[in-house]
Amino acid sequence: MRRYRRNPHAAGRVIDGLAFVVTPSDNKLHTLNAAATRLWTLASEVPITAADAAEALTATYEVDAATAATDAAACLDDLVAREIFFVVE
Repeated sequence: MRRYRRNPHAAGRVIDGLAFVVTPSDNKLHTLNAAATRLWTLASEVPITAADAAEALTATYEVDAATAATDAAACLDDLVAREIFFVVE
């Protein structure tokens, strides 16, 4: 099962409900939307799975489980592509 964790070298802070993250490889500032901020916060202590992410989105927003699963997978893929999250096998 794939697990996702925050890049331990990325610096981030949540301000007014949105996360701002600087990735060390390119020194870029990334502003995360509310859903991505929820996942960033969720993964602050331990790695998360796509199912954990979908469950968090379902609990936070008025969205059905199938939509949450699709959105969570897309969000996690984006966070990995930007090196904000890493995949842990």
